[in-house]
Amino acid sequence: MAIDFKKQLKQNLLAILSIAIAISALAYNSWRNELSEENRNYRAAGFEIMREAAHLQYLIELTTYASDKKKEDPISGWVKVNLIVSLSKLMMPEILVSAENLKISWIDNLSSLGESETANQRITEANEALVAKVRKHLLALH
Repeated sequence: MAIDFKKQLKQNLLAILSIAIAISALAYNSWRNELSEENRNYRAAGFEIMREAAHLQYLIELTTYASDKKKEDPISGWVKVNLIVSLSKLMMPEILVSAENLKISWIDNLSSLGESETANQRITEANEALVAKVRKHLLALH
């Protein structure tokens, strides 16, 4: 019986190795596809966060420095800030923390944004910190 097993093993060794290689290649390919999809999602969310942060920065500057006729409604800023926070939930935890810090800065400084460059600076700093963390995370993706 042991001789039969050894003989069959020897005769089918190539087939057994082929199956083992095929299974391991399939497992690696599946893992790599999942990682690639995760990275694509991070990139899409990250680029969208940076785009919305740029639009928010434009609104911040417009509200601070434009004449009264050109000032934007703060509701559009709220929409951008809340979208940034929502998108950051798809990213790493430190990006969510930065997005929430931006929202807190927005809440604390919105009422004086039209009259105070200090309010502008505070929101801008929080916005720039968020963008820097998103950029750092995107550069670290494989």
